[in-house]
Amino acid sequence: MFRFDERFAMFDITPVENQFILEYLPAAKGDYVKVYLYGLMYCYHPEKNINMDMICHELNMPEDDVMAAFRFWERRKLVRRISDKPPVWQYINIKQLYTNTQDSSDTDPEYEEFSNAIYDAFDKVRRLHGKEISTCFEWHEDLNLPTEVIILLLNHMVEIKGKNFSFNDAGKVALRMADENIRSVEAAEDYFFRSGMAYQGVRDVLRRLGKNYTPSEAQLNMYLKWIKDWHFTHEAILEALELTAKGDPSMGYLDGILNSIRLEADNAGELTPDSIRNSTRRTDGLKQVLKELGKGEVNQSTLQMYDLMLTLYPQEIILTAARECGHNGKDPGEILKLLQSWKDKGLSGREDVEAYVKAFHDQTVLIRELRKIWGTDEHRIGKTDRSLLAEWENKLGFSKEAILTAAPLASEAKMPMAYLNRILKECHKKGMITPEAIRTDLVKQSPAGMQTGKIKGVAAQDYEQRDYTDVQKQIEEAQKKRFEERLRRNGGNSDA
Repeated sequence: MFRFDERFAMFDITPVENQFILEYLPAAKGDYVKVYLYGLMYCYHPEKNINMDMICHELNMPEDDVMAAFRFWERRKLVRRISDKPPVWQYINIKQLYTNTQDSSDTDPEYEEFSNAIYDAFDKVRRLHGKEISTCFEWHEDLNLPTEVIILLLNHMVEIKGKNFSFNDAGKVALRMADENIRSVEAAEDYFFRSGMAYQGVRDVLRRLGKNYTPSEAQLNMYLKWIKDWHFTHEAILEALELTAKGDPSMGYLDGILNSIRLEADNAGELTPDSIRNSTRRTDGLKQVLKELGKGEVNQSTLQMYDLMLTLYPQEIILTAARECGHNGKDPGEILKLLQSWKDKGLSGREDVEAYVKAFHDQTVLIRELRKIWGTDEHRIGKTDRSLLAEWENKLGFSKEAILTAAPLASEAKMPMAYLNRILKECHKKGMITPEAIRTDLVKQSPAGMQTGKIKGVAAQDYEQRDYTDVQKQIEEAQKKRFEERLRRNGGNSDA
């Protein structure tokens, strides 16, 4: 005789007890709450055509998830299954749970079987209450973990955490096992064996760090990462502990050290205590080099450059190169270039390098003295300058004093270094390679031009006009052509 409008439910309300919100909702998954509330609405506003397909469509959930949700509430006695085909549930008022009138036969056979198996295997260790059993069953249903695997998981938690372990921690292990597809007894035994080793490993690390507490789940995961993903042996981890800072070191600090070492190793396979020691020696060696250089930091790039340096020369020669580059404010890469240039020159050991470096600095001093005589930039020294100076000293046999004696002759030249080169070659042809010979010849030609052993500008010009008529012009033309050719080969850059 009486019925609601078919759209009545749309604009009506569905009462939900506060006891459900406070006691049941917090521990339930969102989808489980969604299914419960949807079914509760149709209890208050029934429709004849409601079925599982409609529920799945309306909630946008697969049938297995909807069934799992109702089974969850069934285990908590908030619904009662009264039919399987088609599935039908009765909602039970929460207040009814606190009376003695509920039929004790309303059970889930699979859940009862699971509960009995857990009780039989675990009751002597720790008596689990209903909510904990329900949590274990969710691992079974939602994560597809077999009952035997769950029993192994519970025993493992007792072994590493004690019988009063947290089910939240156990749930994290269950999730990780599901992610790694560990669903057989054999796989679980191997997994727990490794986890047990990790637990003992973390305890050992913590003791050496001066900590005396039960490892956390995060610390266990960190240790497993070191062992499984980064391939450190336990002994290598203990060796790395020696590198932790004094005061109050932590596993987080150790994690940073191990990460740096494994990046340095560059997929070198298993990392042993020797790997740690080699890495620290390598890092310390690079730190010495950067200290001599006066700049740079230890990172993957500079470590790779340092490895290349070590293939060329030992540490003491690398440090010498770093000091040389440090004088000019150069970068770590310049050290490698300098070492390679020494190797290309055939410098084989410390004595060769030291002699070369000394000669290099002597050249610098002499070139600056020449530029001071000529009034040019004393700090602009190019490769051509050094090449000419080496030729004068090594090939033509002129001493430093002899070169300085002849230097004033080039004072008025536009390119004094090239002009002096022509003068010295002419002197060499005449056999005048000593300071005395050069000075005597000049005195003969212009006695008034000598004062206190130095050649004045006038004498230099007299000498030039007598012996080198039109030479300067020829030199300048030739030098200009060579300079332009050098610029073309070097892409527009001069030797200096």
